[in-house]
Amino acid sequence: MITRRTALLTGTAALLTPLAARATDPGYHLKPAEIADGVWLIEGAQDSFAPANGGAICNIVMLRTDQGAVVIDSGGTALHGAALRDFADQRLGGVAATLNTHHHPDHWFGNQAFADRPILALPATRGLQAQNAQALSEGLYRILGGWMRGTVPLPAATAVTGGNMVIGGRELRLLALSGHSQADLALLDPTTGTLIAGDLLFLDRAPSFPDADLDAWRGALDRLAAIPASGIVPGHGPFMRDSRAFAQTRAYLDAFQDRLGRAADLGLAPAETLAAGPMPEFAGLGANPEEYHRAVVQRWRDFEDMALPLIGGTA
Repeated sequence: MITRRTALLTGTAALLTPLAARATDPGYHLKPAEIADGVWLIEGAQDSFAPANGGAICNIVMLRTDQGAVVIDSGGTALHGAALRDFADQRLGGVAATLNTHHHPDHWFGNQAFADRPILALPATRGLQAQNAQALSEGLYRILGGWMRGTVPLPAATAVTGGNMVIGGRELRLLALSGHSQADLALLDPTTGTLIAGDLLFLDRAPSFPDADLDAWRGALDRLAAIPASGIVPGHGPFMRDSRAFAQTRAYLDAFQDRLGRAADLGLAPAETLAAGPMPEFAGLGANPEEYHRAVVQRWRDFEDMALPLIGGTA
C-alpha cells in the first residue's frame, strides 16, 4: 500500500518534471523589482507560513546572465517555484542554475520547477534537505493545505563550497557560513556589489531559530559586515543600502539570548517565558509573537542546560 508518507518521499516522474509548463496558481502574485543592474528581487511576505501567503515568505533573487537567470532560492511550494520559473523564462531568458542558501523549506521547496537545470547547495545543506524532507513536507501540508499540492521535495543535486564561480558569464563570490542553520550560503555579486545574505540577515521580521547557533551566527554577521557591499538583500525583509539589518539582527540575537538566559537562571518554566511575550523592542516585528513562541520552544533546552549543570559522578 502506498501511503502519503511514501508519496511525499518518492513522488512520480510527472511530479519531478519542471512545472513551468503547468498553469501556475493565480494566488502567487509576484512583484519582481530590479534592485541593481540585472539583479531582481521578489520579496517575500513578512509573516510565518500561513494559508494567506501560500508559503511565499522568503526573498528570492535572480541574477541575469548570458545563459539565463541564476536563481537564489526557489520558494516554499512547487506552485510558488513554478511562478518564479515562469518569470525567469519570460523575462530573463530561462534559468542557468539555482542555488539554495540553506535547508529551511521556504527556500527550496520550489526546486521541482528548476529540475532541468543544475541545483546547487553547500554539502551540509544537501544532507539536511534529504534528512528533513519528509518531516518538513508533513508540517507544511498541515499548515498550507492546497498550496502544497504537487510538492515533492527535491534536494539540491550538486555541492558547492565557498569561493568564486562563474555561471553564464557572471562571476559570483560564495561564502560558506553557519549560524542561522548548520550551513548558510551567502553570495556577493561583484558586478553590482549586491550581497545576498540569506537568513543570516532579517529586517523588520523576527528571526527564526530552529537550528540556530547564536555564537556562530554572530561570527557570520561579522564576516558579512566586513564586505564592502553597495546593497544588501536579507533572507526576509526589504532591500537596503545601509547596515540596518546587521544592527537589528544582532540586537535581536542578543536580546533573545539575554531573555532566555535570565529566565533559565531564575528557574522559570518555559510556559512562563512564553507568557512574557517577545522582547518589547521587537514585539512589532513581522511574524511576532508567533516566531518568538516557536523560538522559546526550540531553544529552551539549550539555555536550561547552561543554567543547570549536569549532575554526575561515579559510584
